[in-house]
Amino acid sequence: MDIYQQIEAEIALQHGAVAKGTKKSIGDFLLNNKINKPVNVKSNNVAKNNYSPNIISAKRLIEWLKQEGNELYFIFVDYKITEAGLEIVKDSGLIPVQNINWDCLTIEAQGWGVIQMCKPLKVDENQDIKGFFRGMKNAYEVYMRKEAKKVEKIKEMIKDF
Repeated sequence: MDIYQQIEAEIALQHGAVAKGTKKSIGDFLLNNKINKPVNVKSNNVAKNNYSPNIISAKRLIEWLKQEGNELYFIFVDYKITEAGLEIVKDSGLIPVQNINWDCLTIEAQGWGVIQMCKPLKVDENQDIKGFFRGMKNAYEVYMRKEAKKVEKIKEMIKDF
């Protein structure tokens, strides 16, 4: 079992669940064993510089949240490896995706865009799903402008081929 799976299993156990996440799952475990309440555990080794970790595919998140009744939660875990083994330094507790403020997120180029954490976690418990989607729309507009500039540079670079 790799370190990420170990963390997911430990966090799931704290919530009375079993971590069964696969690469195709939207979450690492289900809250209250309900299929529409997945929890995604994001871990960070505090001994390393983890620049802009991937949170989730933007397209996948949109498709999931547009389905009536679907929810998504995150738990952000800081850990370190000691001589005794894995030590969880802290975890954020359950955070509904709509409460993650876009001030700490960005959309970057991978496929249809991947949401990355570019700054320390910022939670806004008053932000609803509509507010979250407005922030996502703004982030996507920034992403699309950057991608359009990149495409123009590529066109210029290969114009004489």
